[in-house]
Amino acid sequence: MKKFLIPCSLCLLFILGCTPPEQPPVAKLPTETEPDIAMQNEEEPPIRETKNVIYQGIVKPSGISIYMQGSHRLQLEDGKFILLESDTVDLNGYVNEKVELLGALRPTVEAGGMIMRVEQASLVVEDESEPEDELNEESSDDDSEELPPADDTIASNDEENTEEVEEEPNEPSVPPSTEPEELPPPETEVIPEEEESIEMSPELMARTEVMAAENFSSENWTQQYCTGHIGFCIPIHRNWWFKSFGATISYLWHIELSAAELNKLNDGPIHINLVSGTIGSKKATDKQVREQGGQIVGYRTWIDNRHFEIKAPLELEEAVRYITENLEEYVE
Repeated sequence: MKKFLIPCSLCLLFILGCTPPEQPPVAKLPTETEPDIAMQNEEEPPIRETKNVIYQGIVKPSGISIYMQGSHRLQLEDGKFILLESDTVDLNGYVNEKVELLGALRPTVEAGGMIMRVEQASLVVEDESEPEDELNEESSDDDSEELPPADDTIASNDEENTEEVEEEPNEPSVPPSTEPEELPPPETEVIPEEEESIEMSPELMARTEVMAAENFSSENWTQQYCTGHIGFCIPIHRNWWFKSFGATISYLWHIELSAAELNKLNDGPIHINLVSGTIGSKKATDKQVREQGGQIVGYRTWIDNRHFEIKAPLELEEAVRYITENLEEYVE
């Protein structure tokens, strides 16, 4: 039997020829659990603010709400409100005041709300004296039209009268009146006008009784009303309501305190009034508290020829004394 020898080189070629070719790499598809890198790098669009927005309303504390933003809110006339925040304006000094705010407006994190970054704030004071001034000006204009005739006319009338007298020389001339002229009354001492008293309705009497039963020790005066516009602060009892009515027809500034919520003027038994003139015109001294006109009145002198009068029924004398003693200047 013959044997055939196959060269090793041919064997190697045979083996290589039988090896299957390498498959191209398969692209790995992303799974649902793998995050999309492009989506991770995408940044959320910035919240746009509308700058130089102006709103008018009454500043209130933020209170409890679904909006976890802002330190205060601006109550608008239509019943809606805007949340407020500020790093430059002390909004506490404008609580319960009607103000005009300027700032940047943006939507809140929670849907449906708006928040303002307050940059400027000014108190809105309605000037109720303008119509009266206009009436006075009109009346003065009307009076000026009804002035007596000029001196020339009076002189001409006198000349006519003298001519008539010369034509009738036989008539005796009427002697001038010898009656003494009435002297003006002597100067009398100026007596201050009677103090305006607080009308005690049954509802007001009930509120007064509740307030008079309070403990008036200093630790119970934990509230405070301050206004940077006028520049003063007054203490408020922890259990009382208070409301600033601003400038009125009778007063430069008017505040009331009560044991229940205040909705309109004269709902509160205690009134704090800023009025024109010095306390000397009322024959009073600084921090004096006295009974007058069936009520208790406390006096505090103030700058620019003004003073404070704290008025209440006699049952609240202790409260009036505390407020009169602790009324102080507002410091930012």
